[in-house]
Amino acid sequence: MTDKNQTKQQILHYARHFLQCQGYNGFSYNDISQKLGIKNSSIHYYYPRKEDLVAALLEDSRENLAKTIVQIVESGGSAREQLQYYFDYALKDFDEGKRICPPGSVILDFDKLPEEVKKQNLLLIHYILDWISKVLRIGLEQGEFNFSDPVETRAELIVETLMGARLLSSIQGRKTLVRSISLIKSDLGWKD
Repeated sequence: MTDKNQTKQQILHYARHFLQCQGYNGFSYNDISQKLGIKNSSIHYYYPRKEDLVAALLEDSRENLAKTIVQIVESGGSAREQLQYYFDYALKDFDEGKRICPPGSVILDFDKLPEEVKKQNLLLIHYILDWISKVLRIGLEQGEFNFSDPVETRAELIVETLMGARLLSSIQGRKTLVRSISLIKSDLGWKD
């Protein structure tokens, strides 16, 4: 990996951390530059504006999720295994101190956000919803899940529940997120 590419990835790493812990307006380039020991101008070289950085981060999240989904599907992962990946991701992020999921991290300020950030956030949310809808449909067809409402409605409920649980877990602890995941599984007719 070249130094430039490594610096760019480190900038994204810290921006993701700050975004998920403090929200869009809760961090600045100065926060990132202090962590990396570089000047703000170095960050501006890669991302001239904060909106460029956050839009790139949300796009990167969507691309990484797409790659992971392909790997899970190619390995023969069942619907349950795919959905478990989503739950494990939420728990891992929470355990790393990231209270808010990437798409949820900009929702509070959504109306005031630059258009490109809104666009990338909506693309990420819709990608997640479409993927979970497909997983639920496959799970129903293969008898892994048992529920009667439309898969799109159930996918929205899962995403909404996890977003809310992650926020509440930041106050009440990990048990809140674990309990929410357990209830989602139960509502899907998922028996371990």
